[in-house]
Amino acid sequence: MTSISCEYLAFLESSTSCLARMAFQEDMPLGDITAHVLSLRGRTGEAVIICREDVSFCGEAWFGTVVETYRGFVPNADIRVNCLATDGQRLPAGSTLMTLSGDVSDIVSLERTLLNFLGRGIGIANATWQHVAEVRRYTHVTQVLDTRKTLPGFRYFDKYAVLCGGGQNHRMGLSDMVLIKENHLAKLGGVGSAMTHVRQLLQRPLPIQVEVCNLPQLDEAIAARVPLIMLDNFSPEMVAHAMARPYGESLLEVSGGVSLANIGDYAPHAPHRISIGAITHSVKAPDLSLLIQ
Repeated sequence: MTSISCEYLAFLESSTSCLARMAFQEDMPLGDITAHVLSLRGRTGEAVIICREDVSFCGEAWFGTVVETYRGFVPNADIRVNCLATDGQRLPAGSTLMTLSGDVSDIVSLERTLLNFLGRGIGIANATWQHVAEVRRYTHVTQVLDTRKTLPGFRYFDKYAVLCGGGQNHRMGLSDMVLIKENHLAKLGGVGSAMTHVRQLLQRPLPIQVEVCNLPQLDEAIAARVPLIMLDNFSPEMVAHAMARPYGESLLEVSGGVSLANIGDYAPHAPHRISIGAITHSVKAPDLSLLIQ
């Protein structure tokens, strides 16, 4: 994993806390009725969370926030959770990810929400890892990035999971990058005119990227010295032509329609970046189980 700033981790903790409060509120607004009628309160036990398939782990940085939120939600909760894996670690099927101990009522009440968070985080990390691994078969130059296609409210959570899978983050939101797309260019008379506007009016240093839809637009962006150029829905053949251009200090990013099935068609041309929405918007949760000993 790349190094993570304290500010990034603070945003991750804050957003995860809000998400966990909403999760417990919707899951047990009047408590866990099954645990209550079975008189589980007062009985102690231990449990493990295991994975039944190979996974890239994601959870070390935020699991404590979920547990602490549960403690604040359930008066006199008696629950202790120990994480046995490191974020970004690749683990084989059958690995124990976490151990839980305390009141059995709290273990079973926490179970589903904790597994939901783990399933989403690990699912994104797994998908990212698979795309990165496929790219690395061809090149070590290309970075795999996410997009803004995250679940609403889960922006930091989802993008942190991408880092755990060996990917990189694209812009976090609309406030931290100038990204000029086709709809912007339609009203500004082309790439050169748009860059003139940006360079005149941008009052703080931010990354600047322009989306191009064809090779003539790419040439215009290169001539305008655009720092980041997004090749929108380019075919692998078009990417090959793009990478053969004298792009100078510009970085070229492939985006649109890239999947695990075809990323190997793009990677041999070694674009600087490939951004993929599917790693966060089409999450497949891994097979996880919590088992009371």
